[in-house]
Amino acid sequence: MIQLLVFKEHLQKFYQKYSLVLNMLLRFAAGYIIFYAADRVIGYSPLLNRTLVEVLAGCISMVFPVQMLLFLVSVFVVLQIAYVSSYLAITTALIFAALYFMYIRFLPKHGFVILSMPVLYALDIPYVAPLIMGLISAPVSIMPVSFGTIVYYLISDTAYVINTSTDNSINMYKLVIQQLAADTQMYVSICIFAVVIMAVYFIRNMKADYSFEIAILAGSFLNLILFLGVNYLMDINVNVVQFLTGIAISCLLAWIIQFFRLPLNYSGAENLQFEDDEYYYYVRAVPKMNITAARKRVQRFNSHNGRDGNVIETIAEEDAADIPLEGDGGLKQDMDTTARHDFEFTVSLDKEDLEEIEKMEKKD
Repeated sequence: MIQLLVFKEHLQKFYQKYSLVLNMLLRFAAGYIIFYAADRVIGYSPLLNRTLVEVLAGCISMVFPVQMLLFLVSVFVVLQIAYVSSYLAITTALIFAALYFMYIRFLPKHGFVILSMPVLYALDIPYVAPLIMGLISAPVSIMPVSFGTIVYYLISDTAYVINTSTDNSINMYKLVIQQLAADTQMYVSICIFAVVIMAVYFIRNMKADYSFEIAILAGSFLNLILFLGVNYLMDINVNVVQFLTGIAISCLLAWIIQFFRLPLNYSGAENLQFEDDEYYYYVRAVPKMNITAARKRVQRFNSHNGRDGNVIETIAEEDAADIPLEGDGGLKQDMDTTARHDFEFTVSLDKEDLEEIEKMEKKD
């Protein structure tokens, strides 16, 4: 645990030092991955299905905010579909427009949640989204998770209809609408994700030790039980091994994100009570676990007198760091501990040496 905390502190300092460059690189990677994934699913237009377009999209993501990135992805998907069917492209554009304006109105800061859901589905770990949003956000995050789920199933159903349908392009939009309306898996996913977000949110706000960790485990268990139960009742075939692996990876990722975001030392928790003129307060204070690696600095100053061979040697050692204390409660809260060492030494000086030292001190 101590090594993880030290690594967290080093990582945090590294990010603070190069935050501008790292933010630009992360935005570029996010834009590139999103457009790359869209090309792999619905890359019908040879003009747009190019690496140059994906790199250009990543560069645009570095400059424009997430709202603009979401708009560009929608336009990109519509243009890819328009290469196959103009009517289907118009229908898709109307659906995207409705979702986009609802997002702009209610959730202007959750664009990456919507964009990340299709990517998480492609990686078979969509279950991590409700866990993380329940940990770091409010129940309103149900909406961006639901929007992202709808976008994924819309793109998936569109690709399925285009690849399997033998009808002309005029009837494709009807088939896509019917396929999307009858997709029970989409409705099931939206409902289960909403339940998981609410459960994680309320559990992590409980006044109990390890509430965040319990919330992650409870949310993962809900994902497991609810999806297995609904799939069994609706006779939906799923790959059990792939499903269990996705649940386990999602739980692990949520724990890692929570640890690096807000590690808490519950052994140092305190319950406080105080009052003012109007209220009486009950406060539970839980310290954060922050630690930095100890650093030592040793300085040696040597002065040789060639006449009588006298040697002056001074050693100064500093050791200052945030060091965790081990005790009955394990790790304690941050404490600055400074270790000072005093060394005894004998110095033999003549009159000339003393005068020289006094001159140096006056200059300093």
